[in-house]
Amino acid sequence: MAEEDEIKRRTNNPKSYQVRKECIKRKSMELATLCDIKVCTVITGPNGELQTWPDDFDACKQVLDLYSQNLKPEKKYKESSTPEPEPEPEPERGEEQGEKDLLTLVESTLAAVNRRICILENKGKRKRIE
Repeated sequence: MAEEDEIKRRTNNPKSYQVRKECIKRKSMELATLCDIKVCTVITGPNGELQTWPDDFDACKQVLDLYSQNLKPEKKYKESSTPEPEPEPEPERGEEQGEKDLLTLVESTLAAVNRRICILENKGKRKRIE
């Protein structure tokens, strides 16, 4: 019981959260720089605050959109030879609306990732018939 209290005390420590948050942001920046890839980190604080790296919500949305597109299964046949129209640019929104949009995108991406994990786990469980 004392061990649980110690763990709870350490994880609820605001200073510990700040140190970990800065470390995650720094590692994200290093990963993006050293590997020359697009990286986005979304951090939800203990009081529900949403923080991202990079700080620009549009940059995070681009990375999450790119990731979501890569999760979609490839089309096995070409539906139409007509090109798809370019999406309309979104109107300017307030920062609060941007946070809600980002959170919605993160939740949908998380659901897609979880579905993909289930699919991959089930593939490993199939038995080969010889």
